[in-house]
Amino acid sequence: MITLLPDSSDGVIGFLIDGQLTDEDYRQGLLPPVEEAIKTQEKIRLLFQMKNFEGWTAHGAWDDFMNWPKFRSVERMAVLVDENWHEFTSWLFRVYATITGIEIRFFKNNQLSEAWDWLRSQ
Repeated sequence: MITLLPDSSDGVIGFLIDGQLTDEDYRQGLLPPVEEAIKTQEKIRLLFQMKNFEGWTAHGAWDDFMNWPKFRSVERMAVLVDENWHEFTSWLFRVYATITGIEIRFFKNNQLSEAWDWLRSQ
């Protein structure tokens, strides 16, 4: 499940990712706020707070891959993780950042305020 975080504003958008992600999560929870922000902002910044993350469904993973072009406007990304964070997934985010040129930084889940501050800083 993907939930838009209430502190999102002005091209800085945060999402809580809880459990296993599906195609519906991407289409209804992630893409609409990102697309809306891209309409009004040249560059956007994203925050992903991972909670009980269980990976992607096969269709969800494919949609994630296919929708990467929508994230060309992303210049910075904060990823908040807990103790259950899997090394492969953090590696995947790093590869994605390298391919796209997005600046990415990892935070612990108890550092939500610091992650928002970093995203909003110049």
